[in-house]
Amino acid sequence: MKRRAIVAAAMALTLLAGCRSREERAAKFAAVYEAAMANNDPVMARLAMQQAVGFDDSNPDYWQQLGGVELALGDYSGAFNAYLRANELDHSRPVVLQALADLAVIGGHAEDAQRYAKQVLLLRPDDPAPQTTLGFVALRNRDYDSALKHADAVLATRVDDTNATILKARALAGLGKPDAALTLLRDFVTGHPSDATALDALGDMSGRFGNLAGQKEAQSRELAMRPKDVALRVNYARTLYRLGERAAAHELTYALASGGGHEGRLIDILGLWLQYEPRDAAVAEVRQLATQASTADKMRYAYFLMLAGQAGEAEALVAPLVSLPVTAANAAPLALLAQAQAMQGRDAEALKLLDAVLAFDEGNIMALRARTDLYLRTGRGRQAVFDAQRLVASKPRSADDRVRLARAYALAGQPQLAENTYRAGIQAIGGADPALFDGLRAFLVKAGRSDELADLQQQFVEQKRLARAQW
Repeated sequence: MKRRAIVAAAMALTLLAGCRSREERAAKFAAVYEAAMANNDPVMARLAMQQAVGFDDSNPDYWQQLGGVELALGDYSGAFNAYLRANELDHSRPVVLQALADLAVIGGHAEDAQRYAKQVLLLRPDDPAPQTTLGFVALRNRDYDSALKHADAVLATRVDDTNATILKARALAGLGKPDAALTLLRDFVTGHPSDATALDALGDMSGRFGNLAGQKEAQSRELAMRPKDVALRVNYARTLYRLGERAAAHELTYALASGGGHEGRLIDILGLWLQYEPRDAAVAEVRQLATQASTADKMRYAYFLMLAGQAGEAEALVAPLVSLPVTAANAAPLALLAQAQAMQGRDAEALKLLDAVLAFDEGNIMALRARTDLYLRTGRGRQAVFDAQRLVASKPRSADDRVRLARAYALAGQPQLAENTYRAGIQAIGGADPALFDGLRAFLVKAGRSDELADLQQQFVEQKRLARAQW
């Protein structure tokens, strides 16, 4: 129904284009935009305003309105581009500048965010909004004292400001005061029980500092407000699993998987089952669910079965659905099939498939990982180094891929490069993932350098602290 409505709207807008001058046509579409916004139809509003700016590119009002509706629809890139054009046409709009500042923060562009926020302050010296933006920039730069000052400046005049309260809580957490940060958010939520943004921040911070009961409470209250939010339901299930409430978590995730309402989150659900559910029971359920699954979901179930030690079943599920030659559509499934074959010791077959996939798509991550693992398992260090280097270049935040590269260097007889890879990964990624620390620890023990383990453990503890404080 939604698609038909959008198509009908687009046809109506096309017919509307038959008016006389370009300015008149733009004004007609602007009127359609106003009506659509009044009817709470942002999709139609966006279509109308896109037509308006197409006919009159020089009207900053149109671009500002397009930016607003893009933002409402969650298209941050589209919103930024629209607001940028509005600002090019008129530099004196605080609302546009503030939107650009906030979007720059979201995109991680701290210098741009500061520049736009300071321009807002020039136009409106008493406006607290840019103070919050500058505070979040300081937070991103780990300048927690400055972030706290900006938050307090806003809260001095707006005691109920959600964003400033969250900013202050995160600054306090960064300063090593998690109890004060959580108390601040709890008190705010008590006075504003329907504030979903504050609840989300409270749940996130509670989880970061190990207060799983607090995270559960915040997420359950959010679910009461947004019961159909699949991402929130999966995150809530993760919290239940971590609390040991496996039955409730399984009931929630199984309903999403079996009902087909997982909205692309099936791989996350299966990851939880792999980690928390009894292996035999989970495998049995996946076998049953896979029989009625879509082709895409069959691949996800096959991946689960492979990781659960059922490589033969994974192969049986994938093999009837894919075959050579490699195409854009079957490259990932073929890589999965090859991985299942390799796990059964059929390296020659697996390598033939992986070579074919990578000849077609040299950057295929699944194939690169599978071939690297095959090379590592069969003692081919030099070949493994080449593939692992490409993995790290493509996925610099992946701790597992950095470990693959370090292991490849060690296998290729380059221990110094292996150690450098571990240490560079720890520096770049930090303590959020213990894989690099575990790998370096094993490397040092094997090298007879156990006397360095105490310093490594201290570094790990400090990195974990920094990871909790980084927002």
